[in-house]
This record gives sequence, structure tokens and C-alpha cells, in this order.
Amino acid sequence: MSSRHLALQLLRIGATSGRSSRFGALRFTALLCAVAALTLATGSLVCAWSAYEGRGLRSEARNPQMAMAHPAEQPIALWSAGFDVVQGYQYSVVSVVPLHPDAPLPPGLPRWPGPGEAILSPALVSAGADEGITTRLGRDAGRIGDSGLSAPTEYLAYVRPPDKLVDRNRMIPITGYGASGTFFGDDLSIEPLSQFLFAITVLMVFPAGVLLFVAARMGGEDRDRRTVLLGALGATRSARFLVNLGECARPVLIGAVAGAGLIALWTASGAAIPFVGTPLPAADIMADFELIAACAMASAAAAVICVTVLHRAGRRWRRDASAGALSTPRRTQRWWSVGLAAGVLLATRGPDLFAAHNPFLYIVVYLAGVVLTLATLPSALAALTSAAGRALTRAARRSGGTGALVAGRWLTARPGVTARLTAGTVVAIGLLGQVQLHTSRISEPVAAAQATAARIGTSVLTVAAPADETRVTAFLQALPADIRTFRLTQSHEDTAVRTVLQGPCNQIENVFRRPCSGSVLGTTDPDPRIRELVAWYGLGSAMELRQGPVEKVSTDAAAAPTSPGSSVLVIVPPGGSADVSALTRTARQHLSLSPAVQPPGGEWLSAATSRGSRLPWVTFFGCCALVFTGLAIGLNSVAEFSRFSRSIAPVGILTGRNRLFLSVAAWTLLVPLVLAAVVGMLVHLWLATPLTSPLIGAQVSWSAMGLLFALTVALALATWTGGSWTARRMAARWRPGME
Repeated sequence: MSSRHLALQLLRIGATSGRSSRFGALRFTALLCAVAALTLATGSLVCAWSAYEGRGLRSEARNPQMAMAHPAEQPIALWSAGFDVVQGYQYSVVSVVPLHPDAPLPPGLPRWPGPGEAILSPALVSAGADEGITTRLGRDAGRIGDSGLSAPTEYLAYVRPPDKLVDRNRMIPITGYGASGTFFGDDLSIEPLSQFLFAITVLMVFPAGVLLFVAARMGGEDRDRRTVLLGALGATRSARFLVNLGECARPVLIGAVAGAGLIALWTASGAAIPFVGTPLPAADIMADFELIAACAMASAAAAVICVTVLHRAGRRWRRDASAGALSTPRRTQRWWSVGLAAGVLLATRGPDLFAAHNPFLYIVVYLAGVVLTLATLPSALAALTSAAGRALTRAARRSGGTGALVAGRWLTARPGVTARLTAGTVVAIGLLGQVQLHTSRISEPVAAAQATAARIGTSVLTVAAPADETRVTAFLQALPADIRTFRLTQSHEDTAVRTVLQGPCNQIENVFRRPCSGSVLGTTDPDPRIRELVAWYGLGSAMELRQGPVEKVSTDAAAAPTSPGSSVLVIVPPGGSADVSALTRTARQHLSLSPAVQPPGGEWLSAATSRGSRLPWVTFFGCCALVFTGLAIGLNSVAEFSRFSRSIAPVGILTGRNRLFLSVAAWTLLVPLVLAAVVGMLVHLWLATPLTSPLIGAQVSWSAMGLLFALTVALALATWTGGSWTARRMAARWRPGME
């Protein structure tokens, strides 16, 4: 027989044995789902890289080339970038003034906007429709094309300021476009690609790997017996490899094609990503689809390696003669326990040791420790359960308990089974707990800004005040007559910082109910507006109240401001609320190109909104982790039902006791899963301590943790009930020779 014909024969033997085995259909389904999940996870890495690469190219194409960096070239326009806020989200507003009529247009612009006109992105127009965005920045002059946007969902505006606000000393001459770097747009606020890839790896690739591990060992006893038989017949390693390959080839190939096909179909259809609500960038992803195909092949290869390597026939494994089953050496179990200890130490102490002053590296080190902990915890639990099984066996021998004796021998002999049984539960608790922690992260200034907004809303607003008194005067004259304004300044006097709030006497008495001069405002003032102003602008201590003009800083009120941002206008609207959009439009017409109309602490509210926009991605990745781990738990539970039922059926027939099924199932199914839930929850709470530090600001949700624990305990009870009931039914049909 030729070697080629022999190889084909061995492949057919593997395929036939896989279909005819007791767990054939279940193993086929598990391998297909595992390879498809791993392909989706690794393909998501490629999708993220392609999307970032595409948006980076479009961003660089629109970046301005500064005239100072190209002195030999003629300037074509004046350029500056500022910010505005819509729906709490801060976005870029680019001010441009062409220096000659035929100057090259920025990418995506249909024409140069005229003085007082604005060209907006479609996403900005849609989001800001209720806030009057089409008139806030200037007269609506059109839309930015896709070539001028880093992504179709980007909020961006190009405006040409009125001639009276054009300040050549503050605007930058540019000679063209195409500079490298990040100048404006969403690229200033989006997470770096490294963080995105890290999130996909932790929340998608890792759970998919757990599912693949469970699928590769599902039905392992039949494969181990077959491997031993092939070895007894003189089969070489390559022959055993071909048999295992023939067994798994069909589900592995179908899973790889299904995973890559789902990415292609989803991208081509333009369907929105669940929870995120935005479609995948089809042009960017399809341009790199060969990399997604490579991920599918790599996922298939990883599955084949797992299937052919994760078997227990060989010199690294021993047969426990008394149990008649294969088990791992205790030395291997100890190594898993050492890995668990190393993971816990890395997660709890590593961030402070290696990245105490780097928030990003802090999270990376922490999550690396979490992944190592979750990867080793199931095997450590298996070692613990195996030790408990030996203790249970000794106790049962003394007491004569049949169920405890059988269960003790089962737990001692099958630590790998326990590891697979608990892996999905542990990983689900750990990953979903991490999702909850990371979605709750909030810094102290953001929390303070949110509290301020809840207490006073828009009853007090601040506007950056320019040094030009004529602009301030024009702005004040354009305001409605019932709006009250004040000037807030900060100045240095020796080593102290002096904060003064000044305005006309009648306005001070009317709004703050204080004498015109000489009053000191503090954080204990009964007026909540005063308390918030002092907290944010008075350095949390005190603020002087003085009579003086709003148009300029009085010479007796304070020295010259230390910086332009240290002088702001305080607006107090009637009725306790203000039309922020209308005030922003007036400020842009008279004060400056970027007036920043906002409540006290408003810049931190924008940061909170920006962070909140990332939560849908975390939710999406968390759901992927839940689906993958749920598949691992469900498929493995079904396999354990069948395995337990077949193994315990003869014992039930010999003893004639139906309660034996409940007893053995309780020890072999219920106890490991409940132990996994308890230990997994305790380990998660221990791992949560670094994230609850003030540097990170996460908070543990006890209600979410309680619900998760209740679900895992309910799963354990369902597994116990199903396993014992199935075993009882199978015992009634069991006949000698069924095994």
C-alpha cells in the first residue's frame, strides 16, 4: 500500500470513528462553534487594525501642513482648531480662511465656506438637530464628504469666521494638506489601537480559546482509547495524527469558513454592530480580507493542534489502575496552582510595582494578571477537587457511604473533567465582572462635574473671555436684557491665588443677595450656584465679591490674569436655565472662534461623555465573551450529562438504589460548579481591588455580582438535576456490553 493511499485510509478511519463515537454529534458541534468563534475573534483583530489604518490615512490626508515647516512654499490659508459640544460630546471645529480664491480645498469640502458660514459632517447635523447645530456655528453651507472624515460617524465642522473675528496672529498659515500626526477630529479622543486590540484579545480571543479547549477534549475518553489501540497496533505518531485529523477536519473547516463568511457578510451588508449602532468600514476591511482568511486558516490550524496534542496517551500521563481512568500527575497540578498564585500577585501587586504612574500600562499589567488567573484557576480548582475527592474517598470507606465512595474515586481520577466543567463558569464570572468594573470607571473630577450638573444644571454658565474689551462689549450687548453677567478672574499675589467675581452693583444685589463689595463667598454658602463657582474657580476655599465693570478687569479687583483661561464671564440666566446653543452662537459671533460656553466643570462632563461613548463597545465585547463562555458551559454540561449517565448506570443497577444517582451527581457535578462559583466570585472581588483605587476609580456593583452568583448557582443546580435524572433513565435501559 502506498504512503498516499495509507494516509487517505487513515483520514477516512478518523472521520468514520468521529461520526460513530458516542459524542460524535456533540463534538462536531463543539468544534464547529469553537473554530467559528476563534475565527470571529481573531478576525475582529484584523477588522480593528484595518479600520484604524483607514481612518489614519484619511486623517493624515486632511492634516494641515504648517507654513513654518515649509518656508519655501506659499501659504494658501489661515487655519486653527477649536472645540464645541453637542449632546455633551466634544468635537473639533476647524476655522479656515483662504488667502486666495483658487486655494486648494481641504479634503471633503465642496467649496470654501464664506464669512460666517459652516460646513458640517452628516453625523454632526443628525446629532445636533435638536440643539440648532445648523445655525450655531454659522450659516449652513453644505456637508463634508466621506474623504474628509476619518469615519462616517465623526462629528466635525469647518467654519469661516466673520471678518471681525479673524485674528492673523492666532491663526496658523498653512501651505497644503497631508501632514503626519494627530491635529483634530475624533482621533484626539478615541482609544489607541493598542487598547482596542487588548480588549478584543481579553474579551473575545481568550473566551474563544477556552471554548476551543473544552471542544478539543470533549469525548476525550473515546479518543484516548483509540490512541492506545493504535499504539498497540504499532501506529506511528504521524498515523495517529492523520486519524485525529480525519476526525476533526469537517467541523474545523466548516467553522473556519462560517467565521470568515459571517465577517464578510456582515461587513458587506452594512449592518450596524450590536449595541454600538455603527456599521463596519466596508472599504477598509475588504481591502484586507486576505488577512481575515489567514486568521480563519490559523484558527483551523490551532484547532487541529489542540485536537491532536490534547490527548492523554503518552509518557507524560499515567493510568490510575484503581480508577481505570487517565489522570494528570500531581506535579502538573502543582504547576497550575503556582500559575494561579503568580496571576493573582501580578494583578493585585504588579500594577503598583511596574506602572504606578502610567494609567494605560497600569491596566495592561492588571489585565495580564487577570487573564493568567482565569486561565489557571479551573485547573487549580480541579486539583483542589481531586484532593477533596481523596479525602471524600477515605471518609466514605470509614462510613460505608456508597455514593460518596463512587464520587470520591470519580473526582480523584478525573481532574481534567472537573477543569473543563468549571472553566466556563470561572471565565464567565471573571470576564463579566471585569466588564462591570471597567464600565464603572470614573475619575474624581468627572464625578464632581456630574454632581455639579445634577445640582445646578445650566443655572450658571461660564464663557472664556478674550482680552479685547470691544468684543466683550459687543457680546454683552447682544445678550437678552434679562441675562446677568459677571467677570471672574484669578491672579497671583505672592504665593497665594486670588479669585474675584465682579459685576455691577445692582446685579450683585439682585442675583447673589450680597453687598456690592467686601463680601466673601465660600463653599458653605446657602446658594448652590455660589458653592459650585467657589468649588471650581475659587480653589475650593473662597472667592471675593466686588463691584466693577464686566468688560474689563478692574485695577483694584485683581492683577493681570496669569493666563487667558483665568478670566471668564459668568452668565446667570433667568429662571434657572439657559439656552446653551443660542449663547454659543452669540459668543462665536462676537467673542472668539472657540468660546467654550459650559457650566462649571463642563470640560470634565465632556470627558465623561467621551468615556461613556466607549461603553457600547465594552458591552458588545462583554456579550461576545458571554456567548463564547456560555457555549463552553452549555456544550460541556451536555457532554458531562452523557458521560456521567453512562458511567454511573451500571453502579445504579448493581446497588438498586435510585438515591445513588442524586448523591454521586451532587458530588461530581453540583459541588465543583458551586465551588467554582464561590471561589470565582472571591477571586474576582480580590482582583477588583486595584481597579477600585482612586487612580482608576472603578466600583463593584454588588447587585450585579449577586445576580451573577445566583445564575451560576442556578446553573449548578440545573446541571445536577439533569445529570442525575439522565443517569437514572439510562440505568433503566442499561444492558451489559453497552460500554
